[in-house]
Amino acid sequence: MASQVSADPVFDPLGPRMSLFSPLDPAPGQLVILCTWLGAGKKHIAKYVAGYRGIAPRARILLIESSVLIIASPYTRQWTAMKPAADVVLAVLAESGNASAKPNIMIHTFSNGGTNSATQLLIVLQRQLGYALPVTGILCDSGPARGTYRKSFHSMLLSLPKGLFWRIMGPLVIAFVTNALFGSQLLGWEKPERIYRKTLLDHDFVNCRRICYAFSKADTHVDWEDITSHADDARRKQWDVRELEFDGTPHCNHISKYRAEYFQAMSCVWEGGALIPGPRALL
Repeated sequence: MASQVSADPVFDPLGPRMSLFSPLDPAPGQLVILCTWLGAGKKHIAKYVAGYRGIAPRARILLIESSVLIIASPYTRQWTAMKPAADVVLAVLAESGNASAKPNIMIHTFSNGGTNSATQLLIVLQRQLGYALPVTGILCDSGPARGTYRKSFHSMLLSLPKGLFWRIMGPLVIAFVTNALFGSQLLGWEKPERIYRKTLLDHDFVNCRRICYAFSKADTHVDWEDITSHADDARRKQWDVRELEFDGTPHCNHISKYRAEYFQAMSCVWEGGALIPGPRALL
């Protein structure tokens, strides 16, 4: 269970939609990589940051936010933009080695926006390290989805800023982006969602065998069967898997109704203990 932390955390900017929080006395090798969903608001992100400050008070928190413009950018541009985040991870690994302590790095993704961020970061790190990133565990909230045209369009549209301009122009912009993303497959390019789903479980990119999924059948953005099928893929690869099905909660907002249970899942993944095997947990 997360404890209360009084002071509001100050994040130092690393680049567009990328920032780092460092506690006063950071523990060598401790890092939470928080990859948020498309258009996530600061007040919503703050809930998860507060949770981790209680669960892992001496850990740094690397915050990577997502937007439609980022997810629609060419991979080469995304890899370049991801370099400051990769530098943070490399520094954490280096200080862990100097302290002769095993690194404790956790990845927490939200929807496909966050999964894309994690994927691009893992690709950049693998190329720089030459080996898979050692990770204590992964927590996937409301993803990863297979990605249908309709749901992708809907999710991106709702992530846009409020205001008259975006209310009028938003559907046109998102239609163009969605058509470009799906149309690229006609040229033989691999579907981005397939890359996300493969990379998270690929031991060439991530050295980890513990993964927890948080989802709800009430989610209108992502089909819950997409998430459970990814959990099945993880089991086939001999991962330690836990599925948490929350009752009646919306996309990327299970914490609103099940705060204590959600924080418990965060803590379990962070601490590195065995996840609860067996049937899906319905909360």
